[in-house]
Amino acid sequence: MMSVAGRLTGRVAIVTGAASGIGEASARRLAAEGARVVCVDVSEQVQALSLELGDSSVAEIADVADDTQVDLFVRSALDRWSRIDILVNNAGIDGQLALLADGHQENYQRVMDVNLRSCWSTMKAVLPSMVAEGSGSIINMSSVGALIGFENLSVYSAAKAGMLGLTRGAALEYGAHGIRINAICPGGVLTPLAESFMDEGTYKAWADKHALKRFARPEEIAAVVSFLASDEASFITGSSLVVDGGMTAI
Repeated sequence: MMSVAGRLTGRVAIVTGAASGIGEASARRLAAEGARVVCVDVSEQVQALSLELGDSSVAEIADVADDTQVDLFVRSALDRWSRIDILVNNAGIDGQLALLADGHQENYQRVMDVNLRSCWSTMKAVLPSMVAEGSGSIINMSSVGALIGFENLSVYSAAKAGMLGLTRGAALEYGAHGIRINAICPGGVLTPLAESFMDEGTYKAWADKHALKRFARPEEIAAVVSFLASDEASFITGSSLVVDGGMTAI
């Protein structure tokens, strides 16, 4: 999908996990299409992205697993721009790689807090303003891990599957208010984090799990984010879009 300049003009978006990877690509794509973007991340690197995007962007350094911090950056966005039209719940972590019986309780709690609780708390924080406007688009970044199992990542898969349940339930609850809520389930994405732990052999082994025999670029997922945020997706809600290069088809 080619970027459509002006497609999102006048809209305000919050993107969590915006410092790198899919979040950074999504923030750039939404800004390129005219949106004002609140870039949220626990890393201070998000400030550089916001500065690059210019006056149409602001950075918020926050831990999305902390409900108080979530409420603060949502309130800050409303104070600045009076509305929130788009929420991209992208922040997430893989957590500890371990067999279920070998996993630590602390890992379970942190993965659930970052990947699932934050999805609930950010939606809870933005929905009242979207209801008042009578419109809005929420995009929750799930994973093919919600659809198929991966060894040593059962807790991650459980959290991502929970996001799909939240998406479907909330879509039914808020559709009458003109609010669309969808999820994206990416396959392998070549983010800086992924690149950091993959050698050539590991990359090929994982790429071969996809029908297209490669990983996605973050920009390819961001294109789907911008589509779901736009009026072109006006009749899509409660859906889980699988963007996995054929990973689940094999």
